[in-house]
Amino acid sequence: MCLSTVYRGAKTPENIVMQNVQSIEIQPGQVLLTDLMERQMVVVGTLLSVDLVGGSAVVREEG
Repeated sequence: MCLSTVYRGAKTPENIVMQNVQSIEIQPGQVLLTDLMERQMVVVGTLLSVDLVGGSAVVREEG
């Protein structure tokens, strides 16, 4: 099982949005994150990058 950490803007510890993310769904103008415990979070913005080997993703918040 591959789980990821999602960061806001840059991959630094203080920018962690959610850990143990199992799925990322792109919707118009937002990114829906779901973690291992099925908790969900919506980030208004766009997905910038995903590192599948490193288990990380970066989103850019808008607003």
